[in-house]
Amino acid sequence: MLQRKVDYLDAIAPTPSKTASPRPQLHVANDHDAPAVSPARTLQSEIGRIFAQESKWSVRRTVALGAAFHLGVFCALGLAAGGALAQFPHH
Repeated sequence: MLQRKVDYLDAIAPTPSKTASPRPQLHVANDHDAPAVSPARTLQSEIGRIFAQESKWSVRRTVALGAAFHLGVFCALGLAAGGALAQFPHH
């Protein structure tokens, strides 16, 4: 009966053949490894290079832009919360 079970498991997931290409060995990244290149990382790098080339761009402008963005988000959340509270009946 054990032989039948082994045959059944081999039919479901056969053992890898010796001719298959070997899997690459995993290792911890070090200083000699190259970073992964993806479209998002490329875009991030290009945007950073553009901002670095612009002489008028400053940390103060970045902070102001971030504050304005967050103020807009908080206002939108406040309006959404007010609309949600209006849906509840008042007792």
